[in-house]
Amino acid sequence: MAIETGHLFVFCNSRGEIKHIEGAFSIQSKAEAMNFVVGSSWRENNAGTNAIGTALASGSPIQIFAAEHFCQEVHEWTCSAAPIRDPATQKILGVIDLTGLWENVNSHSLFVVLTVAQAIEESLRRELEVERYKVLVHYLEASLRTPNLPLVALDRGGAVLKADSLLYEHRLIDENNKLKDCPIHDLHGKSEVSWEADSGKGRWKFVLIPYAEQGRMIGAVVHAMPPRIEIHKTSSAIIKHSFSSMIGKSPKFTSSIKEALSAAGTDFPVLIQGESGTGKELFAQSIHRASKRVNGPFVAVNCGALPKELGVSELFGFEGGSFTGAAKDGRSGKFQQAQGGTIFLDEIGEMPLDLQTILLRVLEEGEVVPLGAQKPIRLNVRVIAATNRDLMNSVEHGKFRRDLYYRLNILSIHVPPLRERPEDIVLLMDYHLQKACKEVGRSPLRMDRSIVSELEGYNWPGNVRELRNIAYRLAANLSGDVIHKKDLPNEINRTLQQMAPARESRSVKKLQLPGSAMPTTLKGQELETILSALDEFNGNVSEAARCLGIHRSTIYRKLRELPVYEKTKS
Repeated sequence: MAIETGHLFVFCNSRGEIKHIEGAFSIQSKAEAMNFVVGSSWRENNAGTNAIGTALASGSPIQIFAAEHFCQEVHEWTCSAAPIRDPATQKILGVIDLTGLWENVNSHSLFVVLTVAQAIEESLRRELEVERYKVLVHYLEASLRTPNLPLVALDRGGAVLKADSLLYEHRLIDENNKLKDCPIHDLHGKSEVSWEADSGKGRWKFVLIPYAEQGRMIGAVVHAMPPRIEIHKTSSAIIKHSFSSMIGKSPKFTSSIKEALSAAGTDFPVLIQGESGTGKELFAQSIHRASKRVNGPFVAVNCGALPKELGVSELFGFEGGSFTGAAKDGRSGKFQQAQGGTIFLDEIGEMPLDLQTILLRVLEEGEVVPLGAQKPIRLNVRVIAATNRDLMNSVEHGKFRRDLYYRLNILSIHVPPLRERPEDIVLLMDYHLQKACKEVGRSPLRMDRSIVSELEGYNWPGNVRELRNIAYRLAANLSGDVIHKKDLPNEINRTLQQMAPARESRSVKKLQLPGSAMPTTLKGQELETILSALDEFNGNVSEAARCLGIHRSTIYRKLRELPVYEKTKS
C-alpha cells in the first residue's frame, strides 16, 4: 500500500527514534536527505513540530501537513502518526507513521495509521490476557500455600486481578482498581519491594513479589499483613509480634520471612533455629498470627526452665490428688491450654531426655493423658519449637532423641545472626532508639555517620537483643542528641580494637595472592585485594568489607577506579 501510494511506513520507539522504514523507493533518497533514516530521533525537542514527535507529546493521533512542520526542509512532506500504547500500563510504546510528499496526500492516511495502531494494541491486549491468566494461576498456588494470609494478584500495570475480601473491606483497593500506594512501577529490577499503607484502622504492611516469565515481569503477587489486632480472649500469651512488625531487608532475613510465611499456611510442626537473641519467638508469634489459628491461644513454654520432676505435670497436666501436694481439682497442662491454637516450645534442646520420650508419644498420637487420669484427651494443637543449639549435633551425642528431632523438623526456619545481616543493623538501631527515647521521655537521638561502619563491623554476640539493650542504654545515659563513637559502650569499642589487628592481618594475606601476578602499583594491589575478597564471598560487598576491615562505601569507590586497574594489568 505504501509503495503504491508513494509513502513510507515508519515504526518509532517511545523516544521518537526510527526503528524501521519500508515503502516507496522513489522517495527514500529524499527522506535520507533530511535525515529521515533508521536511528534518527524525531521528538519535538529534536525536530520541532512533526507528526511523530507531536503524537508522542500529545498522546493522540495527528496529521502534520506541509508547512505546518517546524523544519523548512520537511515542508514538502505530509505525515500522519498514531501512538501505540501498552494496554497494561497505558504508557506509549512507540508510534506508527505514514509519510509522503504533500502532493500525494491521501484523505485516509490518518485513518490507516490509527487502524494499524489499534490492531497492534489489540494484539498486545490478547497477550496481556494470557499473562493475566498465568498470574492468576500463580496467585491461586500461593493462596494454597498461605491460605490465611491475605494476597493480591496484580498485572504488570498494577491493576488488581484478584484480592482477598479484607483488602476491599478496608478500602485498600481504590476506585481505579489499584492497590493503595503500590510502587509496582518503581521496581527497577528489584526482586521484591515492600511498603506500608494506612487503612484508617491501622497500618498494613505489603510485600510485592514479581512474577516473571522468560526473564520479563508479567505481574506480581502481594502478601498483605494486617495491623496488630486484638487477640482472642483464650490466648494464654499476649501476641506482640507479626510479620508486619519485622524489621530488615537483608537477603538472608527476607528469605527466612518467606519460609515463615509459607509455614504459616500449613499446620505442620515448625523448628526455628538460631542463636540466642535473634528473634525466634518473634517468628513463632508471627507464624501463629498469620495462621488459621490466630483466634486460638498461643502458649509459650521455656523448656530449659521446666523443673525435671514437675515437667510432665506442667506440660500435660494432672488429676486432683494424683501425687502428694497436687491441687485438689487438678490442673490442665500447657498442651491443653493451647487447644485450638499454638504451643511454642522454646529452647527445646534443653528438654530432659525422659520428657522428650513422653513428648514424642504425644506428638505421634495427637492426644495427652494427664498424670493420674485414665482417659486420653484428644489434642488440636500446632507445635512450633525453637533452639539455639545444633540439634543434630545433640542427636549424635545422645542428648536429643533422633526420632523427636525428625518429628519436629518437618518445616525448618533458620533465623540469621545479626552479624550476617549488616544491612539491617542501622535500621534496627534507628527503630529501637526511637522506641527507647519515647519510653524514657527524651528528645530523639540520631547517629553520627562515622559510627555506622563501627556498628556494622561489630560482631553482635547478643544479636538483636544486645542491640536493643544498647539502644535503651544510650537513650537513658546520653545528654546530647547525636551519638558519636566515644558514646558507644565500652564492649563495642574494646571488641573493635581487638578485631583491628586480625582484620589488618587478613587484608595483608589477601595481598599475597599465591600463583598470581601481583600488580605493580599500590592502587592495583588494593583493587586486586578487593576483587579477591569479593570473589571469596561470592560478590557480597558487606562480607568482603568486613573481612578487609574497611567500609562498604570504600569498596564501591575503589571499584569505580577499575578501568585504571585494567590498564596497569595490561
